[in-house]
Amino acid sequence: MDFFSAQARARRQSRLLGWAFAACLLAVVLVLDAAVLTVLRIGAATGAQPEPFGSSLLAWALQHPAATLATSLVVGGFVGVASLHRMLQLREGGGYLARSLGGVRVERDTPDARRRMLHNIVDEMALASGVPTPEVYVLEQEESINAFAAGHTPANAAVAVTRGALHNLSRDQLQGVIAHEFSHILNGDMRLSMRLVGLVFGLMAVALAGRLLIRLAANGERSGWPLMALGLCIAIVGQIGFWSGRILQAWISRQRECLADASAVQFTRNPDGLRDALVRAAALGSRRRFAGAGLEEVAHMLFLPGAPRLLATHPTLLQRVQALDPNVNKAQLEAMVRRAQATPAPTVVSAAPAANTKLGSAVPAAAALIAAGTGVPQHRHLQHAIAVRHALPAALRSSIDAPEHAQVMILALLIHANPKTSEQQLQQINTQLGSDIARSVADAANVTADLDPMLRLPAVLQLFAALRSLPASARLHLLQLLRTLSRSDGQLSVFEYALEKLVARGLAQTQRPRDPHGSLALADLAQHLGVMFSVLARHGARNDSQARQAYEAGIAPLLPQRRPAYNIIEDWVPAFDAALDEVCALRITAKQMLIEGLVRTIAHDAILAAAEAELLRAICGVLECPMPPVLAEPAKVD
Repeated sequence: MDFFSAQARARRQSRLLGWAFAACLLAVVLVLDAAVLTVLRIGAATGAQPEPFGSSLLAWALQHPAATLATSLVVGGFVGVASLHRMLQLREGGGYLARSLGGVRVERDTPDARRRMLHNIVDEMALASGVPTPEVYVLEQEESINAFAAGHTPANAAVAVTRGALHNLSRDQLQGVIAHEFSHILNGDMRLSMRLVGLVFGLMAVALAGRLLIRLAANGERSGWPLMALGLCIAIVGQIGFWSGRILQAWISRQRECLADASAVQFTRNPDGLRDALVRAAALGSRRRFAGAGLEEVAHMLFLPGAPRLLATHPTLLQRVQALDPNVNKAQLEAMVRRAQATPAPTVVSAAPAANTKLGSAVPAAAALIAAGTGVPQHRHLQHAIAVRHALPAALRSSIDAPEHAQVMILALLIHANPKTSEQQLQQINTQLGSDIARSVADAANVTADLDPMLRLPAVLQLFAALRSLPASARLHLLQLLRTLSRSDGQLSVFEYALEKLVARGLAQTQRPRDPHGSLALADLAQHLGVMFSVLARHGARNDSQARQAYEAGIAPLLPQRRPAYNIIEDWVPAFDAALDEVCALRITAKQMLIEGLVRTIAHDAILAAAEAELLRAICGVLECPMPPVLAEPAKVD
């Protein structure tokens, strides 16, 4: 699967979704206008014009423009306000949606073996993908097999599975389901799905308002029949919104699910795991259905259909299984389902560390392979992630979940090796957060000091889910403190800069969700590209001559005719920071070319050092183009 093509597709679908919503809203407004105007026309049929149906409704509406305009504004405003209200609620991220459906958050240190297995799988997927670890939830009231991923960005995502999935799937099967959900996170589907939840809620709100009026009229006096009639009229018209929402869900969802299945197989290299999860779900499906009250809202986000629908949001089970295994026919699938019905729930199996995985501080860099891996993690990245998870110090792994402990760990990563500087940093922490936190940071610094350079940023990404639980004021205070500590020695290292950028990005989940990609071309930002390539080339080269060659190797294919000359930028942080903010406005295809160019610059000497990897990860994080771990290519066997 191509990450950049998937992002472009999601962007196109997002625009089409906006137009489709506008068309649905117009249909609801027009039909409800007609209904309300008809009622008003009948009520006004007195005196000289006792016949309410004497002229056309259009002619009557043109004679009474105020009534027409008022009705249109009320209906349109109601739907718009309902959609906006729901979108503002969802701005908190995927965790909010999971909790609203009855989800219970899973912590890494849970005593339940199945929940630990689930969290380990999610951790491994996140490490392999190069994205912050999402929050993990279990829908405790749901005995069906299902799952979904929600959020506006990978930094505020959540993955939820049902209790039925947790207790009835093996590790390989659950891994296939989680890989499917991660493909939605990486490909931009998740953001589109969240937008669809908000828009569909507005369309369905008309029907809810009609039902409310009917209940109010039924509980009132006998004279409440006009309210009953109005409520019935609105409820009937509201069904247009209801079916419009279903059509939008079905239109958006079906193709996404096929692509997510294919991405999951590419990720895990285990089509049997995902296929068996689908079969297992079908085996239990006749007895267990998704029972959540919010089913209609999230139907397009689920791994499997929550209940039978006239407008299906997912391909049929046979279509999905045949896409994974073309040799399966309908009779064989039915036999597989019967066998699954007779098979007891699997036992918990933990993944062993990946063998022969090196975590060195520098690896050979192949430009084309690194760039092609953006947003498209492979099975070898997953194997590497398993090894990384086991390589992280136990003290760090055990403190990842609690917000206060995660805060301590991220501060400890910035404690300087120089005793004088570290003493100043600890004093600043003591002043702002108290002596207890300062002592904890000092103890944690003994752990983080020995952390492999290639493990530092992966460890940081695992802290974000806990850090997002801090109050908004505490998150802002933490970010300010990080900036102060990282500059305690009068300079900013590449790691410190990358840490700042990723943390600022990861803790900004309360900002207004925006489109991650713009519309500018590379030539529109030539000067800013010159700054970025100059800084990156100098950090990876041994001398100015080599840096100049690396600069040209990366930027020349992007700007072949006119490009800025290589420049030595002494105070690189503010210039690089400004350039990086500007290139966020590039269109997705231009971002693809930019990343390929940056990797060519890095790979000019065929080595990717830790500093280069950290800077590249920070760039990709800001551009919302997640970068899997950069690994040495396996030797070819003749």
